[in-house]
Amino acid sequence: MSYGDERDGENSRASIERLWYYHLNLPKKVINEINHLVDEAREQAYMEVFEQNKEHKGFWLTEEVAYRYAKEAKIYRRIYGEQYIGEIRSLGEELQKQYGVTEIEAINILFERNVSDYVNKYYRLRKMIPNDVNQEKIFKKIIFEILDEGKFL
Repeated sequence: MSYGDERDGENSRASIERLWYYHLNLPKKVINEINHLVDEAREQAYMEVFEQNKEHKGFWLTEEVAYRYAKEAKIYRRIYGEQYIGEIRSLGEELQKQYGVTEIEAINILFERNVSDYVNKYYRLRKMIPNDVNQEKIFKKIIFEILDEGKFL
């Protein structure tokens, strides 16, 4: 399965291979094995986000929705203070039920903490964009694992 990603490409892969080949003097066979592991890691990341997308319940959280709930919670916070009780709790439960967010995410949204992170998380989930498919990062992670284990050397 092939996925397009403008950050990655064959030129990128070739430059990464040259960098590690010349700096670590790894044989081409090892580089090919690492490339295979990189491809597997990327494939796994796409499969995981696909499964998470399928499991999502409710509507998708957007910035407008998050800030609408936060704005409403702000009114109740004047009454209840900074506690997750009463109407604020009801808003949190509604947010969880309607948009499939976790309880801690709902609390943080209502208290206007990390809202952009949650919006980004659910945007990426809706569009099935894994968190980390950057070829160079995966390549480096695998190289360091190999060096730690002494594998291939």
